[in-house]
Amino acid sequence: MKVTGTKGYVQIEDDNGNIARFDGEACLGSFYAYADSVRWIRHAGEATDQDRLDLIYKATRYGKNCGKKVLFFDDDGKVLFETELGLKTEVYWSKTYYVIVAVAVFSLIFPVVLITVLDIASLMFSIVFASVSVLLASPFLAWGFRIWRFRVTTEGAIVTVRPTAGREYTFHVDEVTRIIRKTRIDSGWETMKKIKVYTKTRHMSLNDNMTGIEDMDAYFLRHTDPDKIITKRRK
Repeated sequence: MKVTGTKGYVQIEDDNGNIARFDGEACLGSFYAYADSVRWIRHAGEATDQDRLDLIYKATRYGKNCGKKVLFFDDDGKVLFETELGLKTEVYWSKTYYVIVAVAVFSLIFPVVLITVLDIASLMFSIVFASVSVLLASPFLAWGFRIWRFRVTTEGAIVTVRPTAGREYTFHVDEVTRIIRKTRIDSGWETMKKIKVYTKTRHMSLNDNMTGIEDMDAYFLRHTDPDKIITKRRK
């Protein structure tokens, strides 16, 4: 299997030498293709619709296994073979925030270590200074734990949430009772700011500081009844 392409199409070659192109759009490390826009470049014999579906299935599975995410959308906006192949969508805090946490904690703790090693202050001053530094560093450490801990993963129709505190839990996407989307118009484009997802017993919040929020928003839009979705737009 070989997957190549441009910003406007993806080209797929299977192990039998058949080649097809699908129109679509490249989006941040993945490609969204229109499943019905197939153009066969090469095919052994007359190509059928089953050949198209088989190629889509193989390309989607290949992308999942190799980290080259290719999603094929039908006319109803559904992703083909999303449930069958257990395609994943994830939201988590960006690792760049670890750098902020590390710099903040280091800048607070390093002077304590330096004073202790050089023994340039009294014991009482060192204890008080260390206590204040640890107290100031505590919020950053708590934030770092939150960044490391929180993750939302969807696989097919199952949503798994690892909250900041507490046990990991799962629910079927059909259990969603309400979604509140908060968006903002930025330079003519609608950008996602926050998503709140509710079930009968739980709720979770995602914000634009998290990696993957746009993909997760698209996932819930595909799998949730439009009557359950409320969008609040700010200019």
